[in-house]
Amino acid sequence: MTPLPPHRSLALGIFRQSAFFIFAIAAFAERDEHTRTLLTVSVFLLDVVSWHLSEVVAFYTHSVYNRVWHDTLTNRFLLEYLSDRIKAKQHIDVPALVKESTAAAKEDIARYLRDSTVWFEWGRFRKFLLGLGQFLWYWIGYGIFYGIAGAIGTSLRSPF
Repeated sequence: MTPLPPHRSLALGIFRQSAFFIFAIAAFAERDEHTRTLLTVSVFLLDVVSWHLSEVVAFYTHSVYNRVWHDTLTNRFLLEYLSDRIKAKQHIDVPALVKESTAAAKEDIARYLRDSTVWFEWGRFRKFLLGLGQFLWYWIGYGIFYGIAGAIGTSLRSPF
């Protein structure tokens, strides 16, 4: 699986944001109040839906990548343990080797996550607070984004 190159991902994000910003300005510039409300809500809802669809795709991609990463580590440990047993001329119990390899892969992944992420060992309450903070940031971020678009669109509105 090949991840999306960062320059393409950044370009797509900037394009998406600029397109919704322009559509929001156009919606706020509409003179008729009912049409303006309908257009503004439509642009906002399309923005939210498209953002969350991209999040679902990213979540699914990460889940596939995590399974591939776990399988790769398990296979690496399995081959390493098998090689050690063959060199030592010991009895080879394949199911036991698979269990041992799977446990070693899980431990290796947990060690990586502990070392590379801040939130991995947080309790449920702290993770809840992190999620709540992100939820509030979405509201604030969308408020700022559409507030600026609304101010620009309102200033462009023709009085005639």
